[in-house]
Amino acid sequence: MKVELMLCATLALPLAVRAELPPPPEEAAKKQEAAQKKARDENSARAALTRAQNRVAERYHAAHTPPVQKPARSEEAEPIPESEASIEE
Repeated sequence: MKVELMLCATLALPLAVRAELPPPPEEAAKKQEAAQKKARDENSARAALTRAQNRVAERYHAAHTPPVQKPARSEEAEPIPESEASIEE
């Protein structure tokens, strides 16, 4: 009988060691609140980084975009005078 009792105790010991009590509700609420705050901080930091990158990209494009040039007027194509344009229609 003692051997059986010792065997049961030996087998139950690892199970008892692995068992943990759940955290008190206060601690769980604090951890959840901290996780939410961390997520908000990360989102705001990500949004600030995106805004800064957009500003830098706009400045770069403004500084490195060549000015728009008007197309050169070819001398082959002459504009039709208004008096002749109304006759052709």
